[in-house]
Amino acid sequence: MPQAARWGSKVASRVATAVPREEAASATLISGEACAGGWLLDESVRGRELLPGFVHLPRLIPPASQQALLELAFSVAGESRTQGQSGGWYRQEADEKWSLNDGTKARFWDSISRFPTGFRELGIALAKLAARDSAELRGPADAFDPRVGALNYYTSTGRMGWHADDYNFAKKERPIVMANLGDAGDFGFKLRKNDPDQSVRLNSGDVIVFGGRARDLVHAMLRVHPDTAPSEIRAPGAVGARVGRTSITWRDVGPEDGLTFNSDERLGLTVTENTLPKYLPKRGGASRGAACRGCKASSTVDGQYCQKCWDAWGPQQQR
Repeated sequence: MPQAARWGSKVASRVATAVPREEAASATLISGEACAGGWLLDESVRGRELLPGFVHLPRLIPPASQQALLELAFSVAGESRTQGQSGGWYRQEADEKWSLNDGTKARFWDSISRFPTGFRELGIALAKLAARDSAELRGPADAFDPRVGALNYYTSTGRMGWHADDYNFAKKERPIVMANLGDAGDFGFKLRKNDPDQSVRLNSGDVIVFGGRARDLVHAMLRVHPDTAPSEIRAPGAVGARVGRTSITWRDVGPEDGLTFNSDERLGLTVTENTLPKYLPKRGGASRGAACRGCKASSTVDGQYCQKCWDAWGPQQQR
């Protein structure tokens, strides 16, 4: 199957939520079949330009829309787990227990087609709202065409180190748009690697957009503040569970930029030629006859992977 064709599947479930009347009075409707009434944004919120091309819009997303987006994220990133296999945010370990796919955090990205109708349009609307408060963003926001959605989940100890996003994860100059849900987090940023560190606290409902000269922003998730989510926000699907921090990111990028793989492939939840070496198969830990964690279809010979997958990927572990 061609690499780009793997991006064609859609999420079967759809998220619906009602929007309180008091929120609707001061909000802009972003329509979409995925949510009853669409997503609401508080258009009265104005952004702060923290650097040329980097805008912070505090509390842009009202609580009901925050909850709807949180449920969307958990639904999309949890789809594989509901089917009993590794994928999305979750990795099934050799003892059949579940863990997040990246330690104290979980990462997910895939084609925008994996997300409900209206999700793409929401990202475009957020970029254009940020561009009201940044001349640097206006041209890039007008050209913004998100084709990839990314979902990150952080526990109370989850972090993301300092980095700038490569051009195979977002086109040059085009905005990167991020909505923040649940617990607050300290977002570190600087225009260049050697600049002094700066940070901004991102609360639930906040949106940040960086593009133009700020497209190559060096950034990090420095700290998550546990149990700071708004009282109206609930962790989907688990009574009493901690909400954690979720970020939803819209990215303008595609196979022509080199992004021909999704997070399942990259993190070894589905083993392909795009899997990072640290996530390639290791022998042992599963009972004979268990389903192969690489191809899902075959039975294992003596561990987590069938002989065919082990022959393909195992030797790289010996290098």
